[in-house]
Amino acid sequence: MAKQLKKASLLSEADKQKLLKKAGNKKPLTQAQTTTTANPAARTVVRSATRSNTEEQSSTSTAKNFKVWAGISMVLLVAFILAPKPQLIEYQSAGLTTQSVYMPGWFGKPGVILDTNQRAVLAEEEQSLYLCFEGQSNEQCAKYRLRKQQGFIAAAIFWYSSRP
Repeated sequence: MAKQLKKASLLSEADKQKLLKKAGNKKPLTQAQTTTTANPAARTVVRSATRSNTEEQSSTSTAKNFKVWAGISMVLLVAFILAPKPQLIEYQSAGLTTQSVYMPGWFGKPGVILDTNQRAVLAEEEQSLYLCFEGQSNEQCAKYRLRKQQGFIAAAIFWYSSRP
């Protein structure tokens, strides 16, 4: 017959009871927890290792956040540089002078004047602006003479001041 082995414990019954009373309603301690609580030097080593792990994790997460924000800002900067920028144009026909914000088109599409639903064709070499309804040929468009073209900041100020 085989002999039955008794389970050995590192703590006596009295020490186990003391630990359970100190813990109160907490979970009972496992074998690994009882060995670390018994040795205070081991507890400080575990604490310092945990502290260094959290410092490493926080520094790597900060570096990742910086890289993400730097990438997003670079994409936005490139998009701003490549995107067509609005212009403030002043045009005249039959003695009537008007200012409008002109937004150039993307990828060969015609530009748009923001205060009309007509298609705008800007011919800078002729100093002319053609406003056409959809479906009309360029010969049937209304021709206006360009008097002045201003940049993005002037267009933004004009647009902001003309809002209701």
